[in-house]
Amino acid sequence: MIENYREAERQIARIVHWYNNERLHSSLKYLTPRQYSRGNPDDLLKIREAKMEKARILRKERNMRERKGCETARVVS
Repeated sequence: MIENYREAERQIARIVHWYNNERLHSSLKYLTPRQYSRGNPDDLLKIREAKMEKARILRKERNMRERKGCETARVVS
């Protein structure tokens, strides 16, 4: 709870900092403003896409293993 003007200033500064430095912005291709302005956004996007592709492959492999486990369980029962 905000009880005085100084505390209100601190809370507003914290929110502005979060918004400008940590929040993902759709207009910046879901990078933070800090990431977008301090580095090469194209490199960051390539790294993110590579991680996403790896996650997709791992998820597909996991789902296939789980399906095989279900099929084996049905055959055994």
